[in-house]
Amino acid sequence: MLEDFSGISGRVSIYSSNEDYSGNFLTNPTIPAQYANRQHGNVTLKRHAIIGAGSIILPNVEIGIGAAVGALSLVRENCKEFGIYVGNPAKWVKWRSRNLLKLEQELLDAQEHQ
Repeated sequence: MLEDFSGISGRVSIYSSNEDYSGNFLTNPTIPAQYANRQHGNVTLKRHAIIGAGSIILPNVEIGIGAAVGALSLVRENCKEFGIYVGNPAKWVKWRSRNLLKLEQELLDAQEHQ
């Protein structure tokens, strides 16, 4: 689910299903479920979340309000609100400014008065 003001850059891959490649299970969409270990889950980008180019988001991940994911990152776990995450696997590096919430309100107020 993509909430308002969220954004996805080019070549981002968002997966709602994932196979187990450990060798303990068979992999392939035609394999019966009892022989596979597939994980299914939603991916949510909250308001003002942004995903950098070439990043991969795996199932059961929520990108919190205002969180930013740097280019070419692999996101396997939830990202906290207004955190900036980079790398493989993605790790928190610093906090993002909350000023964009003020700008959002200014924009909405301006649109309301048009």
